[in-house]
Amino acid sequence: MNKTGVFLGAALLAISFSGLAQTVRQVAFTGCEGLDAQGIAASVKRDYLQNRVVNWPEDQKQLGQSNPVAWININQVKGGQDEWQVPLVVRGKSGDIHYTVHVDCKGHSADYRRE
Repeated sequence: MNKTGVFLGAALLAISFSGLAQTVRQVAFTGCEGLDAQGIAASVKRDYLQNRVVNWPEDQKQLGQSNPVAWININQVKGGQDEWQVPLVVRGKSGDIHYTVHVDCKGHSADYRRE
């Protein structure tokens, strides 16, 4: 393998990892201890609509509005007690955004992972 091939491969790998880093947003998330799947789904939906979309202009741009519709299929919520995986779909007039939200109740945080 020549030096150019190695350099090109390393550059592509770095670019792919930098793209992954931009798709995950860690945020503070409190008040979810003791919730069931229905409660955590409602908390994630409320968190996104009240705290995230208003502060994430790139989401507003992709959705085409700052007041989108969000929903969660309760049958797809996984986890329990202090750790949850929540599929969030957000729809605006210009498109949809799909997130998997990992909620850590003990750590008081959530990771919004864009799909």
